[in-house]
Amino acid sequence: MVERDRFENQFGGGWLSAYRYAREGHASPEEICDKLSSTLSKTLRQSGGIPAFDEMACILTEGRGRDLMAAFGALDGLVEGEDGHRHTKIAAGVAKSLIVQWEAAGWNVEGSEIPARFAEASCSALVERYYFAKARQPLLAEGRFDSLEDGARWQGQVEEMLRPQLSRIAAQLVEKPGASGLRAPNRLTRKERTGDLLAENLLGVAPSNHSPTSRRR
Repeated sequence: MVERDRFENQFGGGWLSAYRYAREGHASPEEICDKLSSTLSKTLRQSGGIPAFDEMACILTEGRGRDLMAAFGALDGLVEGEDGHRHTKIAAGVAKSLIVQWEAAGWNVEGSEIPARFAEASCSALVERYYFAKARQPLLAEGRFDSLEDGARWQGQVEEMLRPQLSRIAAQLVEKPGASGLRAPNRLTRKERTGDLLAENLLGVAPSNHSPTSRRR
């Protein structure tokens, strides 16, 4: 139990709930995605979104043909200007990665698409930072997966299902990088009402933990 406590102490709030969903193995990938998208939305609101997002998006938009080190230096300057805000730092790392990728591909990306793609990639990086990076080893250690490969397949499945949710969060960030009023996307699973659960119990029907339309209580 001490080891389990040590694992769980790495997480905060809803991220811990999502970890427990995965560890216990009863929740569907959809239920885990719902928890991750709602928790990311809350985390962004509470942390002021991604400070300096607009400035970083401008650096990306103007990146074609720009000196690589100058772009990286400008991104580092924005992180410093925000006193190393965690989300700005993570997003700056994402921006650097995108610059390298797009430079290698000849900048085959429309300028109008860049803010949304940058926001979505930043959201994905935040989920990695707050959740997957902390969950992988504990889930393996607690026997949730048979191997690292098994864990990677599970993560890939969740990430693929989560992508549309992140796109919806990213679209809000592009409009309001400070995440004021940011709302979690519509759930992938139906939220059970107390009346529904009581009716099921009265009828003697046990709710299924594996159904994609059920929500783990």
